[in-house]
Amino acid sequence: MISGTWPEEGSSPVFIRGYGGRKYEELIEAYHRDAVLLLAQGYEPTSQHYVEGQWGTAWGLLALLLTPILVGLIIWVQILATRPTGELTVTYVYRAAAHGAG
Repeated sequence: MISGTWPEEGSSPVFIRGYGGRKYEELIEAYHRDAVLLLAQGYEPTSQHYVEGQWGTAWGLLALLLTPILVGLIIWVQILATRPTGELTVTYVYRAAAHGAG
């Protein structure tokens, strides 16, 4: 999942884009694809921030409460077997020199 629209030519000096996915490698791959395309438009990545996904406490509490009737075990298996989605946020800044104008 990629959030943010593609910047229009000369629309803003700062562009922020978010990348979400199950695996860190998927996020980095999407970031690299966009970084190459945005560099051609004059945008350079200036900062990155990654937040690891985590399960909410409500899921753990629900699983705990439902464990005596065995439904909770299914929830525990789901919680332990899958990783929640992480989020990578990248800030791009427009650099006129990188775009060839200067």
